[in-house]
Amino acid sequence: MSEFLTVSFLAKTFGLPVVPHVGDMGQLHQHLVLFNHIALGHEAAFLEHIPHLRNHFVQPAQVRGGVYETPQEPGASSDLKVNANPGKHPKIA
Repeated sequence: MSEFLTVSFLAKTFGLPVVPHVGDMGQLHQHLVLFNHIALGHEAAFLEHIPHLRNHFVQPAQVRGGVYETPQEPGASSDLKVNANPGKHPKIA
């Protein structure tokens, strides 16, 4: 997240757009892109959506009509469900 903010501030300083690659963490990046747009005045950015992990999150990112919906719940939207993928990882005692 620190790198994202650093790049965002530098891009704003030099008048460059920011188009992030979210990888598997669109959950978190949706908040960062909103910050860029609202707090820094960057144009609304394209943000990729990779839906294959959505079943693992308590409150997965919502995309309708090709657009991320602004999360209404507090937090970073990155809480994982308990036992989201049973059998794949060892149990932590």
